[in-house]
Amino acid sequence: SSGINAEYGQLYEEVDEKTGVRDLLKRLSNGLLIRCALINMFGWFMTSLVYYMLWFSAKSLAGDIYVNAAILGIAEIPGRAVAFVLMDKIGRKFTFMGSIGVGCVCMFVSIHDNPVSRKVMYCIGKAVSAALWAVIYLYSSEMYPTKIRNLGSGIGSAAARVAALIAPFIGDWLEVSPIVPYILVGVLAIVCSGIFMFVPETSGKDLPQTLEDFELLFEDKKDKGEDEQL
Repeated sequence: SSGINAEYGQLYEEVDEKTGVRDLLKRLSNGLLIRCALINMFGWFMTSLVYYMLWFSAKSLAGDIYVNAAILGIAEIPGRAVAFVLMDKIGRKFTFMGSIGVGCVCMFVSIHDNPVSRKVMYCIGKAVSAALWAVIYLYSSEMYPTKIRNLGSGIGSAAARVAALIAPFIGDWLEVSPIVPYILVGVLAIVCSGIFMFVPETSGKDLPQTLEDFELLFEDKKDKGEDEQL
């Protein structure tokens, strides 16, 4: 029976190692990993918040609600196409930062009670939010080491679901105060864009297999910054 128990114990360790649960617990003391996890969670959260807020608040736009919904849906197509081009040209990080920065501008411009400008800003915002989805799925999965990649992306996706729960209430808030929700989301978008400066670029680099490979992403970032200073 001891041989059977040893066999089951070895099997458990192999399964646990493959799922990355034990590896994740061991790595919780790693500051770089915690930083990436928190920033990625906030990125997922803001991507979802901007996207669903625009959907749920679209009823405030002038014109037929069904026509507006169709226009906003079509606006997502060029946003995703541009995102895939930019991710190869300027990288994942700056594509995400630029997209959420444009989304911030759209939020602030939407404060003005002009039906035409607000509808234009909503279309641009929908294109930008679609680009954010395209980037965050790829960017966050490329950043984590292999053993915890699914867990890291899953945590980010969970943060996005929280934002999806909050978004309808922000949309209803527009009926009470047509200014504060836009300012709130716009300020959060600025913060989100800024903190992504503290995560590495993954474009053109091998996927990190281990924690050491993951840390090398930051080493490359640091070395590049030192070279630019010289």
